[in-house]
Amino acid sequence: MTKKLLYIGIFITFFIALLSSSSFAFSSSSNTIYQGIDVSNWQGYINYQSVKAEGIDIVYIKSSQGTNITDPYFRINYDNAKANGLKVGFYHYLTARNANEAIKEAEYFSSVISGTEPDCKLAMDFEYFGNLNADEINNISITFLEKVKELTGKDLVIYSDLYNSRNTFRKDLSSKYPLWIAEYRCICPYRKH
Repeated sequence: MTKKLLYIGIFITFFIALLSSSSFAFSSSSNTIYQGIDVSNWQGYINYQSVKAEGIDIVYIKSSQGTNITDPYFRINYDNAKANGLKVGFYHYLTARNANEAIKEAEYFSSVISGTEPDCKLAMDFEYFGNLNADEINNISITFLEKVKELTGKDLVIYSDLYNSRNTFRKDLSSKYPLWIAEYRCICPYRKH
């Protein structure tokens, strides 16, 4: 039986069409808006048949973090989302504090997703900055993004919240990397018990 439980932060709407506003660091890449969820081990086992039935188009799956953490549900989420006809993308939670660490994380992310077939651009989830300044954040970001592109041949996006999309990431990144803005709200995820 599938139970629907309230959970904050799992649901995202792909606001690609809304990014043409001058307040954003990035311009629009298409006029299509997709409904999707981002998932990780925090959601446990997910009933993807229910997800599909609710009109979800895309599942962004956390694959990895840092240089040695693979999400324990990564492969299960990938296999089950694909089996239910959902488009799949992957994201890596970046923890690097310098360019050398960013390269190592790019290599790790690329190795974790090796052998999969993502339907969507890969995503860099860089949201905890600690005491890094804007220049350091942007330099780490571009190093990671360029290395992943080199290793995988896949295009990437930057996953961010509204505040950081406006105030942290430089506009010059927009020529290469679209911005995916998360919309956090309470919804009912699809957990199988």
